[in-house]
Amino acid sequence: MATEPLRYAADITLDDVDAVTNFLMDVLNGQHLKVGTQEYRTNAALRSLVPGFAGSLSYEFRDAVVAEARENERKKLTRIQDIKTTWNRLTNVASKWEDVAGFDTERWRTVRFYDAEDEEKFRLWEEKEKASATESASFISEYRIPGQRRGGEYVVARDPENTDRWAVFEGAAQARHWDGSAWQHARFTGASPYLFGRATALATARQHATGGTLEEAPAPEDDR
Repeated sequence: MATEPLRYAADITLDDVDAVTNFLMDVLNGQHLKVGTQEYRTNAALRSLVPGFAGSLSYEFRDAVVAEARENERKKLTRIQDIKTTWNRLTNVASKWEDVAGFDTERWRTVRFYDAEDEEKFRLWEEKEKASATESASFISEYRIPGQRRGGEYVVARDPENTDRWAVFEGAAQARHWDGSAWQHARFTGASPYLFGRATALATARQHATGGTLEEAPAPEDDR
């Protein structure tokens, strides 16, 4: 009879805990190692660690703990979180012997989600994050336009606080900006460099880059 694959923490049973624990202890106790060696110490540490994991998991299946979890949502969440964490630690240890006869590859595996609802919530969040990342990537917040001089460039950047306002900077350092008639240094003037709509800012930067004649830039509201 095939074993049903384990998928969620909510599907873990006390039989699962006992089965993987017995398997591990048989494997660990069956090794004959010389006292004092590194292998002996490692084996001894695991023989003390595994029962601790098993004991913590067994506690979560006590009638009183299960009953409390059914009546209290906070305790229900805490219980399933503890089961998931401890089970994953126990099966991570067991996975080192997954090629040994008797290892249940369908059940003795780590789990990622508490239950189907938890997985669905994660998938929805993941889709939302991907959509948000795609939307952000499709909108460029900065353009770099090479100038005629070697190494020179003009930068068109968006105001981080106002997506409709853009500035034209001279050079990658963005120290000086174009105010419509002259290059200014915001550090000295205290004025905001974000004076133009995107189309005007790009046209202005391209004209500077090619050495063309600049027409008077429209007011900030003209090309929103």
